[in-house]
Amino acid sequence: MLQLLIDTYKYKNDPKFISNDEILKFFNSYRKKLLYQDFVEIRNYFLNTLGVPRKSLTEIETWYLGSPESSTGFTCHGELTVPRAYPRLYDAYKNALKLKRYSQKTVVLYCGALTAANDWCVRNKKKLIDDINAPELYDFFLYLTNEKKSSLSTMRIHRFAISYYFKRVLNIEIDVSYVEGLKDSKHLPVVLSRDEIRSLIETINNLKHRTIIALMYSSGLRLSELLNLRVRDISLNELTIHVREGKGRKDRITIFSEKLKDDLNRFMRGKEPVEYLFLSSFKDDSGKYRRLSGRTVQKLLETALKRAGINKKASPHDLRHSFATHLLENGISLRHIQQLLGHKNISTTTIYTKVYSPSLKGIKSPL
Repeated sequence: MLQLLIDTYKYKNDPKFISNDEILKFFNSYRKKLLYQDFVEIRNYFLNTLGVPRKSLTEIETWYLGSPESSTGFTCHGELTVPRAYPRLYDAYKNALKLKRYSQKTVVLYCGALTAANDWCVRNKKKLIDDINAPELYDFFLYLTNEKKSSLSTMRIHRFAISYYFKRVLNIEIDVSYVEGLKDSKHLPVVLSRDEIRSLIETINNLKHRTIIALMYSSGLRLSELLNLRVRDISLNELTIHVREGKGRKDRITIFSEKLKDDLNRFMRGKEPVEYLFLSSFKDDSGKYRRLSGRTVQKLLETALKRAGINKKASPHDLRHSFATHLLENGISLRHIQQLLGHKNISTTTIYTKVYSPSLKGIKSPL
């Protein structure tokens, strides 16, 4: 659907010139075919690839994620209505996820996956997902694989969303084991060299921006963990950070460089312990500065990469990859790196052994 959107407005020469009204028109034209995953792909393309966020996409997201008042549909835009039949126990499903203390982002993701699967069932099987059997669900996963070309992570999300709805909400056992153990493409993480990291940091003149990028690399923080950092989480004396409720709601302790001690002290000074370490330059309705947004960090990194002349397409998460790889190069054990990164399984950490291999670095090409 993303390619269809681009082709529809190819006369614009560049997709970044597609306007809010044109995006709304496109979604209204194809509203019966566009699944939530299509929306996510289009939103991420404009937000992350093009770097041109569109307000219309924020409105469109409510079309998919707004709680339905009935099982027949809801108004999306003006007089236009998207016909949608929700799973019968949709609200109970959402509450069950919340009761399990999944993050809001995860709840939205699983609800979107269940709704997308239900849309397919209604469109192709003429019934709600509640009334679908295992062979019919098999057809849905074939659709994701053959037609949607969905990634392994997308398949897993749909598998969990559907199986959780059946087992925990409907109290029905349904076999979706055929979606387990799927093979995925193995991609190595993007890693910036030490010289590239140094050049990247030196090219940033803004103190807050420079500290943010340096801290993410210095500590191996995820983007969400950086955004949620509070003053109380920083120990200047011990050069440690208490990461609270990271991925999987797990706490951990990680480190940061002594070189950042004075800069961090500046951002901590005058703030209450519970205040966020980094704030936006924009204020909310109450007059308080908002918490820093993830998109701001992504943009400042993109700008710094260009200024530093680094041609790698790196994301904030790749600073975390670089942190782990450079620790491994310094001789730090995988077990300690696992603890600093907060990986549940050490098998996740071993990916960095493929990025850094001392034995391979000693080999010269025969040419």
